[in-house]
Order: sequence, then structure tokens, then C-alpha cells
Amino acid sequence: MPAKKTTGHPDESKARLDGRSPLRTAALAVLLEKPGHGYDVAHRINMRMGASWCLEAKHIYPVLEALEKAGLLRSEKDPSDRRRRRIFYPTELAEQARREWLTTPTRVTIVREDIQARLAFSSEEEVPDLLRALEAYRADLLVAIEENAVADVPTRSWLSRVMSFTRSGVDRRLMAELEWVGEVERELEEFLAERP
Repeated sequence: MPAKKTTGHPDESKARLDGRSPLRTAALAVLLEKPGHGYDVAHRINMRMGASWCLEAKHIYPVLEALEKAGLLRSEKDPSDRRRRRIFYPTELAEQARREWLTTPTRVTIVREDIQARLAFSSEEEVPDLLRALEAYRADLLVAIEENAVADVPTRSWLSRVMSFTRSGVDRRLMAELEWVGEVERELEEFLAERP
């Protein structure tokens, strides 16, 4: 009896998205709509998510390779492309995995992890450094707010509506983040002024 051909996935009948990575699911979702190469996938994700992710195309390839290893994608080199980029295609298990992810409970994520870690692990003497870091973070937030406002899409289709909802949510979080930065800066400046 011939050996069963496998793809290398431990449970081929039920491939899953490891963890609850929204980036993996976003990549899978855009590929379910239309196969593509990595830069195309990153571009389509950025169009939908706006400034909330700003995904660099070079960072999508490890995600696509992990999805391929999980049995959710397959890839082929495009013979018509002079650069011979790999085109990624969803497998039969991809839609099931995306739908399972969609129905799992969401988790709360915090936008400002890096700046909060800097605050949490700093000393009084480092307040001037923190103020500079907050000012740089403020500048980045202002750029993100400006970039997020770029999408001017009519709200007739489902895709344009969800893009509008996503960008609106991102804009509100960015504005709240900007307000938080201002509060922290004021508190730190008061602290500096009160020091002997």
C-alpha cells in the first residue's frame, strides 16, 4: 500500500492559525480574496488597516512562510515575473482557519507598550530623556494621524465600509494616545519644576 502524501502539517485535517495573530489572519484573508506575492499582501493589508499597522513589506514574508508551514498557504514561483517572486495561494483549510479566528474572543491590546515600559523602568534623573522620547512619540503620532486620514473611499461596498470603520477606530485611538502623551508630559514637567 503506498504511503499517504502529506504536507508536513501535524494535523492536516484541521490547520489552525497559531495564537490569535491578527497579522497572520489579515494575510490569510487578503490571499483568500486573491493570491499574491508578499509586497502585494503587505500593500493590501496597509490599505485596510491604515496607520494602525504600517506594515513593512519585508516583514510579511516570515508570516507567509509560517502560514505555509501550518498548511494554510502554498506558494509557487511566478515564471512570468522576471524577479521570480513567490505567489502565495490559500489551501482548502485556509477559510476554515480564518472563520475560526473570527469567532474567537478578542483580547485587549495596549498601543503604547514601548513608551510605558520606558516610563516604568526609568529613574528620576532620566525625566529629561523621557520628555524627549515623549516628544518623538508625539511627532510619530501626528504623522500616523495624518497618514490614517488619507483614505477617501466611498462607503458603498462592504470593503470600503469596513475600511472606514477601521480607520475611524484607529483615528480615535491615536487622538486618545496624543492626549495621554500631553498629560504625561505636563506631569513630568511639573515634577522637574518641583525638584530642588
